[in-house]
Amino acid sequence: MAPSWRSDPRPDLVADHALWQRLLQSVDDAELGWLLHGARAAGATIVVCEDGVPRLKPLIDPALGYASAEAWREFRDRYLRPYSAEIARALSVLTQDGGKASA
Repeated sequence: MAPSWRSDPRPDLVADHALWQRLLQSVDDAELGWLLHGARAAGATIVVCEDGVPRLKPLIDPALGYASAEAWREFRDRYLRPYSAEIARALSVLTQDGGKASA
């Protein structure tokens, strides 16, 4: 079986594992799928903000995630920012079934 972006590469991060499963399974574009998969593998998390909108946030922990806030900013700016509209659309699927994302 070929590797796929459709599975959460970090099931050890249980707090948002279900959200990542839903997100990655909803992505149809391989480039975007692998980009999100890579961000998650490196330690990105999904948090649901007070307004109910899910957003990507870094896990800053050299053992479990990004080595520093600077490392996250570099990754975000280089790889995620060019796809910000596509990522926002992909994250929006997490709120389509009732207005709020939940794990």
